[in-house]
Amino acid sequence: MNLTHLRFVAATAELKSFSRAAEKCQVTQSSLSNGVALVEEKLGGKLFERTTRTVALSPFGKAMIPLIKSVLGAESNLLLQARHYLSPEKALIRIGVSPLVNAGFTSILTQSFRDKNPDDEIVLYEENLEQLQHMLLSDGLDFIFVPLISEFTAEFGKMISLFLYDEPLVLITRDAPLLSCGSVSAKILQHQKFVMVPDACGLSRVTREIFKKAKVTLQEYEGRAFSYSALTQWAQNGIGSALLPRSKVSRDTVCIPLLDERHSPEYIRFVSIGNAASYARFSPFTEHLRKNSASLARGLGLDQPSLSE
Repeated sequence: MNLTHLRFVAATAELKSFSRAAEKCQVTQSSLSNGVALVEEKLGGKLFERTTRTVALSPFGKAMIPLIKSVLGAESNLLLQARHYLSPEKALIRIGVSPLVNAGFTSILTQSFRDKNPDDEIVLYEENLEQLQHMLLSDGLDFIFVPLISEFTAEFGKMISLFLYDEPLVLITRDAPLLSCGSVSAKILQHQKFVMVPDACGLSRVTREIFKKAKVTLQEYEGRAFSYSALTQWAQNGIGSALLPRSKVSRDTVCIPLLDERHSPEYIRFVSIGNAASYARFSPFTEHLRKNSASLARGLGLDQPSLSE
């Protein structure tokens, strides 16, 4: 088993097809299948469940794939660090991003910085909160873009948080009386059951903090949706209601704003976290964050509450 074989596994998991994965990796399908088999033999379990029509990760595969991606990410980081060491005049800025952060915002923010600083290089890593925390504290990342959650950010000690943007939360529900209200608050949602995603991205923690602040018990659905699209579909089908940042909801999905006790939109705040040395070392990027984050978010409409479609 080697890194090439791990890349075969990652490609197959992404594309759900041995033939397409082989095409992406530029090898024959038999070479890719043999490589995957070597990884399975070394790990001691089947990573994929195969039928004549589909290829899907097995439960064992679902547990292993984040670790495999982590190994491949470490290889990528090693190569980048080596290039940076050999070319010290070129800054390498490593940023970890929660899946909850708007991808358009991250893309525009980093690209606008590159346009003005072509000699600098930015590398993005999308990971769950615990992995981002570990990578930041172990000097594997320079900054992380994450939702501001008290129980998470309190663990960073002397790290510095810089404001990125606020985004309003919206309710997706099949409850017609609620939809007819045009907006809702946590106070009137105490009897609603809420579909949640795993804690990894931060959305469930944000939802719990909002209900805790409103002194309302959050009724959680027993199951868990794996993705934001599944969360939306389950809520639309009446399995339970759901809260999401507006940008994670498609424009054709009926949703209404969540308001606080002052009847203002309930926002989720996103911040950049890093240590003082990183902010000082990459001072041009720090200033770019300070001066442009809020305006870029406004340009994308991320700070605008939703109205029922």
